[in-house]
Amino acid sequence: MSNVPFLVVDTGNSMMDDRSTHGRLRSDALAKDDWVLKGFEQFSTDVVNVSSHDLHFFSGVLGKSDFARRAKTEPLLERLVSANTVSESPDFISPRAFVIINVPARRDKKAMRVAFIGVTETTPTPPPGFKFIDPAEAAKRAAAEAKKRADIIVLLAKVSSEEAARIAREAADVDVVIAGNGMSLAEGFTPPIVVDHTVVAFTPFETRMIGELRFYRSADGKFTTRQRFIALDEFAVPEDSAAKRIVDAAAKAEAQARANSKALMEVTSSGSGKTPELVTVNGKPLATSVACSQCHLSQYIKWANSGHGHPSEKTVSRWYEVDASCFNCHATGARMGDSADGITTIGLSDVQCEACHGPGAAHVAKPAKGYGRIADMKTTCLRCHTSETSPGFDLNAAWTRIKH
Repeated sequence: MSNVPFLVVDTGNSMMDDRSTHGRLRSDALAKDDWVLKGFEQFSTDVVNVSSHDLHFFSGVLGKSDFARRAKTEPLLERLVSANTVSESPDFISPRAFVIINVPARRDKKAMRVAFIGVTETTPTPPPGFKFIDPAEAAKRAAAEAKKRADIIVLLAKVSSEEAARIAREAADVDVVIAGNGMSLAEGFTPPIVVDHTVVAFTPFETRMIGELRFYRSADGKFTTRQRFIALDEFAVPEDSAAKRIVDAAAKAEAQARANSKALMEVTSSGSGKTPELVTVNGKPLATSVACSQCHLSQYIKWANSGHGHPSEKTVSRWYEVDASCFNCHATGARMGDSADGITTIGLSDVQCEACHGPGAAHVAKPAKGYGRIADMKTTCLRCHTSETSPGFDLNAAWTRIKH
């Protein structure tokens, strides 16, 4: 059977989706997901369906400016599919609705063109720049287009069993649905069903088994299918050294990311360890809000009692969410990658006066009018208060609370 052509596909939900309070992937999840993608590439995965749980990771590679460059060395990116995931931003591209894989001929048989369409459930909410549309409608449109160039159409779907059946009924051009329905091990495996003429097969829980779907073509060109599961345990499948290296590297990267987060928490808890005169931004020293209070006491009190006065409290208590990028907004004068352990240097904890008004040591030494005037408050505030980090942020209401 070694000469039987085969394809390796994934129905989605392969990436870690552990996110911070602001909805961003945690650094340990991102580190592990990077290695999952490397594993897909190394072991020649033919098609990957991008589920709603994977999109926060893959949105990082679907940027219009980066995608073409990365796809040259990571060809799998061209074979990511999700017909009902749509970019609504000029900065991102949509995943492909489908891809067509040419399966070589075997002996006297004719080569076969297989179209793989992807769809996903519509929860959780997609990251900014993307939206989900109805999976059945998307599958119907994609299948009608794929039918013009393919012999058989397979739908990879991260949806419930009921939704998979609905899609099979409405997208009549689809020949086979492989649904990653996420059933638990205790519930067992759902056997294949037939909806109208469409075979609907289901993937096992947590990839504890590999699902194999075999296609048989008769003399008149019609197809039949047969499904089986292959248990992935130490008795049936011995450990593969190449795969083990990927697993070990992923575990190491994940552990390092967590260690970095803990180290950052300790740095934030103990302060920067620097005296104010040594903390600089673009070569200009910071003065600290305490220095500002000597002349601007009422403004200082307003700041000290605002969220800007203690934002680091929201990160320190949850070490697993702490990432160097947090301090672009949760600190003042943070610098990435210049500390002894290569993580970051926290200039001043909290969003101090100089985070918005600029370095002020020179002004403190020689006060004069004109320092710190903000010409465009909207641009200044929205650097941190984005739709992702501050959903529903109202600039006018926020300014009313902190006006000084």
